[in-house]
Amino acid sequence: MHAEKSYIQSKALLVCGVHMTEKTIQSVPVMPFALMLGCIGAVFGLIVGIFYALFFGAIFSLIPTTTQVDIDLTFLRLIFGVGALVIMPIIGFVGGLLQGLLYAVLYNLLAPRIGGIKLRFKED
Repeated sequence: MHAEKSYIQSKALLVCGVHMTEKTIQSVPVMPFALMLGCIGAVFGLIVGIFYALFFGAIFSLIPTTTQVDIDLTFLRLIFGVGALVIMPIIGFVGGLLQGLLYAVLYNLLAPRIGGIKLRFKED
């Protein structure tokens, strides 16, 4: 039978007459943590992309669609408007993924040396 690695260490406490359990996060699984931060970054990227699309849409609507040399500038609206909605979530995901990888690896290296994060939970 294969035993799973325990990421949390636990001990019982009595704090102000309330039975509490103190748990210490000993390590963080790297890829699930990185994927979670990547998804959060993508959501923030989508929100920022919406604001960019609205801002650049308003700015480029003030620019005439043709210039004196007959160059059509309507593609700028497409690039900066729709492009922001596509590119910003991708940038947010990649940035969050790399950030999550770095944080999890550093936590796993430092937690045994300086102690992990301790959380207290009220026992039912």
